[in-house]
Amino acid sequence: MRSFSPTTFTATVSSRAPGKIILSGEQFVVLGAPAVAMAVDLYSTIDVMPSQSGRIEVTADIPLHLVGDAAKRSSVTKNQELLEPLRLAVSATLDHLASKERSMHVDANCEIPIGAGLGSSASTAVATISAVAKSRETLLDRREIFKLAFIPENYLHGHPSGVDQATCTYGGIIQFRKPSKIKAINVKRPPMILVCDSGVHRSTKALVGSVVKRSRKQTDRFRTHLEEITTLSNGVVKALRDEDDNELGSLMNRNHELLRQIGVSTPRLDRLVAKARKAGALGAKLTGAGGGGCIIALCADKKIQSNIARELRREGGTIYDVSLDKRGVL
Repeated sequence: MRSFSPTTFTATVSSRAPGKIILSGEQFVVLGAPAVAMAVDLYSTIDVMPSQSGRIEVTADIPLHLVGDAAKRSSVTKNQELLEPLRLAVSATLDHLASKERSMHVDANCEIPIGAGLGSSASTAVATISAVAKSRETLLDRREIFKLAFIPENYLHGHPSGVDQATCTYGGIIQFRKPSKIKAINVKRPPMILVCDSGVHRSTKALVGSVVKRSRKQTDRFRTHLEEITTLSNGVVKALRDEDDNELGSLMNRNHELLRQIGVSTPRLDRLVAKARKAGALGAKLTGAGGGGCIIALCADKKIQSNIARELRREGGTIYDVSLDKRGVL
């Protein structure tokens, strides 16, 4: 943590954080296996402005791609779900800085769809913590931001592993193991990844909780899964460093099969994965908690990427042509 000389908070300050995809290990990372994640160039931006209200005010412009039960909830409930984690991030940061002054207006703008497995909540939490600290003439180091982000993330997701906020905070490609082992993976050439949103969004908290419960009942089965995922994630790191896209694709395919076996994939996600592979993807899998959200497809070149995108659009998917974000929160 680095503090500046005190000045009056009179102007808007901002921070930005990327979204993320997971190349291997999601769901299993909560149980202790390593995951490999990549920050991508979809961003949330937080503006912190002076206010005379005497309280924390939070507003948000966030895409609400909610379906099913979530779409039936009242707008009040939706707003609560969106804004309360941001309020918690603000309060946690001010507490960390021992700041008694609570008057500020925080506005969130997020281009990352909610409940799609792309880290929207972690990205907004991380950017909020950074921006609020800046408004108090302080630059937090990344480890502080990562730790503080558990407060809003715990509220929203129960007991998340921390991989999402780690990726959004540090940027680049990381290997993560709970509770806080973060290892940067330096690559000469990042993988060419296409993201396809199924349009079905879901609750990470419920899905992670169901997997944890299942792991306690099926201990032998999940012990075997965790051993395989550990080997698989280490293989992903090696494939990235060796620029071996064929091996990386094969490992992604196997990871999807394991996620399907533990019940977090869906028929729609499986169809999109199969369609991507048929169109030329070297590997394809769901990314995030599952139950809906996005798949990712590894592409050998731009021509194949275009072919895959066209086929997935025909299936009703929304395409995000993403690239690696190297910088993390700014």
